[in-house]
Amino acid sequence: MKITEVDVKTLPDDILERLIFEYGGEPTPPLCQAALVLGTSNPNVDRTPEAVRCYKEGLCKKLVFSGGVYWDTEYGRVTEAEYMRRFALEQGVPDEDIILDELARTTIENMIGGTLAMHRAFDYISEVKDMLLITSLYHMRRSLLIAESVLPRTIRIYPHAAHGIVSREDWRSTELGRRRITAEAGYIKAMAAHGLCPDIELQ
Repeated sequence: MKITEVDVKTLPDDILERLIFEYGGEPTPPLCQAALVLGTSNPNVDRTPEAVRCYKEGLCKKLVFSGGVYWDTEYGRVTEAEYMRRFALEQGVPDEDIILDELARTTIENMIGGTLAMHRAFDYISEVKDMLLITSLYHMRRSLLIAESVLPRTIRIYPHAAHGIVSREDWRSTELGRRRITAEAGYIKAMAAHGLCPDIELQ
Protein backbone atom coordinates (compact mmCIF):
# COMPACT_ATOMS: atom_id res chain seq x y z
CA MET A 1 0.00 0.00 0.00
CA LYS A 2 1.56 3.25 -1.18
CA ILE A 3 0.93 6.64 0.40
CA THR A 4 -0.70 8.09 -2.72
CA GLU A 5 -3.30 5.30 -2.60
CA VAL A 6 -4.67 5.99 0.89
CA ASP A 7 -6.65 8.56 2.83
CA VAL A 8 -4.10 9.54 5.47
CA LYS A 9 -6.90 10.41 7.91
CA THR A 10 -7.85 6.73 8.08
CA LEU A 11 -4.34 5.34 8.63
CA PRO A 12 -3.81 3.37 11.85
CA ASP A 13 -1.78 5.15 14.52
CA ASP A 14 1.16 2.75 14.29
CA ILE A 15 1.55 3.35 10.54
CA LEU A 16 1.27 7.12 10.98
CA GLU A 17 3.85 7.03 13.72
CA ARG A 18 6.40 5.10 11.67
CA LEU A 19 5.82 7.31 8.64
CA ILE A 20 6.50 10.53 10.54
CA PHE A 21 9.01 9.62 13.22
CA GLU A 22 11.26 7.04 11.52
CA TYR A 23 13.76 8.63 9.16
CA GLY A 24 16.95 6.63 9.57
CA GLY A 25 18.40 8.11 12.75
CA GLU A 26 20.77 10.99 13.34
CA PRO A 27 24.42 10.15 12.59
CA THR A 28 27.07 12.14 14.43
CA PRO A 29 27.96 15.03 12.12
CA PRO A 30 31.40 16.45 11.46
CA LEU A 31 31.94 20.17 11.97
CA CYS A 32 29.34 21.56 9.59
CA GLN A 33 29.78 24.76 7.65
CA ALA A 34 26.17 25.70 8.37
CA ALA A 35 22.96 24.70 10.11
CA LEU A 36 19.74 25.39 8.22
CA VAL A 37 17.00 26.18 10.75
CA LEU A 38 13.44 26.07 9.44
CA GLY A 39 10.95 28.71 10.49
CA THR A 40 7.51 28.26 12.04
CA SER A 41 5.06 30.36 14.02
CA ASN A 42 7.07 30.06 17.24
CA PRO A 43 10.52 28.69 16.40
CA ASN A 44 12.06 29.99 19.62
CA VAL A 45 10.27 27.32 21.64
CA ASP A 46 12.45 24.52 20.32
CA ARG A 47 14.21 25.03 16.96
CA THR A 48 16.23 28.18 17.66
CA PRO A 49 17.40 27.11 21.14
CA GLU A 50 18.59 23.80 19.68
CA ALA A 51 20.37 25.63 16.86
CA VAL A 52 22.10 27.94 19.34
CA ARG A 53 23.17 24.94 21.40
CA CYS A 54 24.65 23.27 18.32
CA TYR A 55 26.53 26.46 17.43
CA LYS A 56 27.93 26.89 20.94
CA GLU A 57 28.98 23.24 21.08
CA GLY A 58 30.92 23.68 17.83
CA LEU A 59 28.75 21.52 15.59
CA CYS A 60 28.34 24.28 13.00
CA LYS A 61 30.05 27.52 12.00
CA LYS A 62 27.03 29.48 10.77
CA LEU A 63 23.31 29.52 11.53
CA VAL A 64 20.98 29.96 8.56
CA PHE A 65 17.53 31.08 9.71
CA SER A 66 14.89 30.58 7.02
CA GLY A 67 11.36 31.95 7.15
CA GLY A 68 9.58 34.85 5.49
CA VAL A 69 6.18 34.70 7.20
CA TYR A 70 5.53 37.68 9.47
CA TRP A 71 4.32 37.16 13.05
CA ASP A 72 3.57 39.44 15.99
CA THR A 73 6.36 38.78 18.49
CA GLU A 74 7.96 40.37 21.52
CA TYR A 75 10.26 42.12 19.03
CA GLY A 76 7.33 43.54 17.04
CA ARG A 77 5.99 42.24 13.74
CA VAL A 78 8.96 40.47 12.16
CA THR A 79 9.68 37.54 9.87
CA GLU A 80 10.36 34.09 11.28
CA ALA A 81 14.01 34.45 10.25
CA GLU A 82 14.39 37.78 12.04
CA TYR A 83 12.58 36.39 15.08
CA MET A 84 15.13 33.59 15.29
CA ARG A 85 18.01 36.00 14.71
CA ARG A 86 16.95 38.24 17.60
CA PHE A 87 16.78 35.26 19.95
CA ALA A 88 20.18 33.95 18.83
CA LEU A 89 21.79 37.37 19.32
CA GLU A 90 20.42 37.51 22.86
CA GLN A 91 22.00 34.10 23.48
CA GLY A 92 25.41 35.38 22.40
CA VAL A 93 25.66 34.24 18.78
CA PRO A 94 27.63 36.87 16.80
CA ASP A 95 25.65 38.56 14.04
CA GLU A 96 28.40 37.75 11.53
CA ASP A 97 27.66 34.05 12.04
CA ILE A 98 23.97 34.43 11.22
CA ILE A 99 22.58 34.16 7.67
CA LEU A 100 18.98 35.12 6.94
CA ASP A 101 16.51 33.90 4.33
CA GLU A 102 13.41 36.09 4.69
CA LEU A 103 11.65 34.92 1.52
CA ALA A 104 10.59 31.35 2.29
CA ARG A 105 6.96 30.73 3.18
CA THR A 106 6.85 26.92 2.94
CA THR A 107 9.18 24.04 3.74
CA ILE A 108 10.11 23.65 0.07
CA GLU A 109 10.92 27.35 -0.08
CA ASN A 110 13.01 27.00 3.11
CA MET A 111 15.31 24.66 1.20
CA ILE A 112 15.47 26.79 -1.93
CA GLY A 113 15.75 30.12 -0.11
CA GLY A 114 18.20 28.73 2.43
CA THR A 115 20.40 27.45 -0.40
CA LEU A 116 20.36 30.85 -2.09
CA ALA A 117 21.21 32.60 1.19
CA MET A 118 24.13 30.22 1.81
CA HIS A 119 25.34 30.59 -1.77
CA ARG A 120 25.55 34.35 -1.35
CA ALA A 121 27.09 34.22 2.13
CA PHE A 122 29.74 31.63 1.25
CA ASP A 123 30.44 33.09 -2.22
CA TYR A 124 29.63 29.69 -3.70
CA ILE A 125 27.31 26.96 -2.47
CA SER A 126 29.98 24.28 -2.94
CA GLU A 127 31.73 25.73 0.12
CA VAL A 128 28.97 24.12 2.19
CA LYS A 129 30.02 20.47 2.31
CA ASP A 130 28.18 19.40 5.48
CA MET A 131 24.97 20.93 6.83
CA LEU A 132 22.85 20.37 9.89
CA LEU A 133 19.12 20.41 9.19
CA ILE A 134 17.27 21.63 12.26
CA THR A 135 13.51 21.47 12.63
CA SER A 136 10.96 19.99 15.02
CA LEU A 137 10.97 16.22 15.39
CA TYR A 138 7.52 15.72 13.85
CA HIS A 139 8.55 17.89 10.85
CA MET A 140 11.87 16.18 10.15
CA ARG A 141 10.73 13.31 7.89
CA ARG A 142 9.06 15.66 5.41
CA SER A 143 11.91 18.16 5.62
CA LEU A 144 14.47 15.48 4.82
CA LEU A 145 12.44 14.24 1.85
CA ILE A 146 12.33 17.78 0.47
CA ALA A 147 16.01 18.43 1.20
CA GLU A 148 16.99 15.26 -0.62
CA SER A 149 14.89 16.37 -3.58
CA VAL A 150 15.92 20.02 -3.99
CA LEU A 151 19.22 20.68 -2.18
CA PRO A 152 22.45 20.45 -4.21
CA ARG A 153 23.88 16.93 -4.25
CA THR A 154 27.22 18.33 -3.07
CA ILE A 155 25.77 19.00 0.41
CA ARG A 156 25.75 16.19 2.96
CA ILE A 157 22.67 16.59 5.17
CA TYR A 158 22.70 15.72 8.87
CA PRO A 159 19.24 15.75 10.49
CA HIS A 160 19.13 17.22 13.97
CA ALA A 161 15.65 17.30 15.48
CA ALA A 162 14.48 19.75 18.12
CA HIS A 163 12.23 17.88 20.55
CA GLY A 164 9.34 20.24 21.11
CA ILE A 165 5.65 20.13 21.90
CA VAL A 166 4.76 17.13 19.68
CA SER A 167 6.73 13.99 20.53
CA ARG A 168 6.63 10.37 19.51
CA GLU A 169 5.71 9.43 23.06
CA ASP A 170 2.61 11.58 23.45
CA TRP A 171 1.30 12.68 20.02
CA ARG A 172 -1.64 10.27 20.24
CA SER A 173 -2.91 11.77 23.49
CA THR A 174 -3.48 15.37 22.36
CA GLU A 175 -5.62 16.98 19.70
CA LEU A 176 -2.66 19.13 18.61
CA GLY A 177 -0.44 16.08 18.24
CA ARG A 178 -2.93 14.18 16.13
CA ARG A 179 -3.61 17.23 13.96
CA ARG A 180 0.09 17.88 13.35
CA ILE A 181 0.94 14.25 12.56
CA THR A 182 -2.02 13.78 10.21
CA ALA A 183 -1.20 17.04 8.45
CA GLU A 184 2.43 15.94 7.96
CA ALA A 185 1.24 12.68 6.42
CA GLY A 186 -0.99 14.65 4.07
CA TYR A 187 1.87 16.88 2.99
CA ILE A 188 4.07 13.85 2.30
CA LYS A 189 1.27 12.29 0.23
CA ALA A 190 1.00 15.50 -1.81
CA MET A 191 4.77 15.55 -2.35
CA ALA A 192 4.71 11.98 -3.62
CA ALA A 193 1.81 12.81 -5.93
CA HIS A 194 3.83 15.70 -7.39
CA GLY A 195 6.99 13.62 -7.81
CA LEU A 196 8.97 15.42 -5.11
CA CYS A 197 9.65 12.22 -3.18
CA PRO A 198 9.20 8.47 -3.72
CA ASP A 199 5.71 7.01 -3.39
CA ILE A 200 6.35 5.58 0.06
CA GLU A 201 5.33 2.02 0.80
CA LEU A 202 3.43 2.05 4.08
CA GLN A 203 4.08 -0.75 6.54
